[in-house]
Amino acid sequence: MLVLSCDGTGIVMRPEALRAGTRAAAAAYAQKLAPRLSRGEKANRKRMAEVGRVYDCAPVPRTPDDILRTAGAPAVPPPAPKAQGKWGTASVVDDAATVVAQLFDKAERRDPSHHRPWVALVDGNNHPLDLITREERRRQVTVPILVDVVHGLEYVWKAVWSFYAEGDAAAEAWVHAKARAVLHG
Repeated sequence: MLVLSCDGTGIVMRPEALRAGTRAAAAAYAQKLAPRLSRGEKANRKRMAEVGRVYDCAPVPRTPDDILRTAGAPAVPPPAPKAQGKWGTASVVDDAATVVAQLFDKAERRDPSHHRPWVALVDGNNHPLDLITREERRRQVTVPILVDVVHGLEYVWKAVWSFYAEGDAAAEAWVHAKARAVLHG
């Protein structure tokens, strides 16, 4: 299996090094508190480092119980897949579209006749999903997209506070049930 993985990592930048749109947003932004950001405020001082990797690995099937432990589940999970032939790229200069195209270029060089399954692993942001879909159409390939469960769980945790007061212990059970439902498809 050939895995194409992409995500972004925010890096605090000097104002003059920000891209034009982020620099303008930072200049127009008025922080609520002088010494620090309040909850929910974004700094407009970061540039995303677009990060991508291509590697080979044999699939290791897992069950929802392997991923989210429940009472009585086996104590030792199955072995994690081992990435081989890792290649990576990262840039604060190139945009995400360029990095995703580089991932597909590398995958094409490794498997020009598309004999192996290709899988894209993402963090759940819509932008990389759109870019991968665009590259799929452009190259006339089909690449199943997997959303990293850790990032996916963050969305479930954000949703729970619409139903429970922050800190309510029942929220944990709700998140666990919804996460299991997602893992079951």
